[in-house]
Amino acid sequence: MNSPVLTPPDPRTLRNAFGSFATGVTIVTTSGPAGSDIGLTANSFSSVSLDPPMVLWSLARTSANLDAFRNGTHFAVHILSADQEALSSRFASKIADRFEGVAIERGPAGIPLLPDCMARFACKVAYQYEGGDHVIFVGEILDFSHSARKPLVFHGGRYGMLLPKQGNASAQPVDELSNLSADDLLYQVSNAYFRTRQAVINELEHHGWTSEEYAVLSIIGREDGLCVPEIVARSEKVRGQAISTAIVQKLIGLGLLHKVDSADGEARVRLTTEGRLAVMKLIAIRKSSEADVQGNLDPSEVQLLKHLLARLEHPAHAVTSN
Repeated sequence: MNSPVLTPPDPRTLRNAFGSFATGVTIVTTSGPAGSDIGLTANSFSSVSLDPPMVLWSLARTSANLDAFRNGTHFAVHILSADQEALSSRFASKIADRFEGVAIERGPAGIPLLPDCMARFACKVAYQYEGGDHVIFVGEILDFSHSARKPLVFHGGRYGMLLPKQGNASAQPVDELSNLSADDLLYQVSNAYFRTRQAVINELEHHGWTSEEYAVLSIIGREDGLCVPEIVARSEKVRGQAISTAIVQKLIGLGLLHKVDSADGEARVRLTTEGRLAVMKLIAIRKSSEADVQGNLDPSEVQLLKHLLARLEHPAHAVTSN
């Protein structure tokens, strides 16, 4: 009985299939000729053994750095944290000196070590294997370090961030008069909004500012030279309710704003010197409140939260009515 003839897989399709497996991102470093520093981004990393402690990674035969790793006696694998995407991109680029301006330490045999990674393994080369179009390097761990940072993730040809899966939230209503439960998205978004907004309002009131005054100065601080109807319209979009035109007049009376005639005959509102100083103070108050609100989140979670909120604001498939 003849064996079926297998058609070789399309390389692009096969690469896409491999990319469906989410991995961490690493930078592997070694010392090259004349003590030069060599480093590149790789996601072909895996643990091998605990006893003895060993790891492996692979490098394409076409890599310009292949000889440096083949001839080297030691290498280091750095597992990158979520805030090191720029460093990953740098070591994946074709710039002449990837280490320029990067702080490094020295490991065994003088290999360069990058700081502030999620984990780092300094290794002695134990074995090298031929693996098709790649060379597989196995290293015995001589020293390592790790932290509680969040990892940088790579999936489908794109960087990503890890979102830990939460436990099941209660499906019971929040209260007897509500049909929303703690697991409802709208409840969580609105609850988070009011909790964070209230923190800012409390801080403003402590400094003698009302939320309406803050809204007007913030709007003018971003778009100096609006007319009063434009200020009111923008405040309604941002706050969900329009501010009173009396607030604008009050701030003019306090010397923080002043009206200027424009070519279209519409009086425009601009900040005075005192108004600009007030805006700077308000920005400092807001930033302080934001820092307090973000206290339980690490930088990668803050970035992820901003990304998700932006997607909620601009959904990919908006529903329209005819």
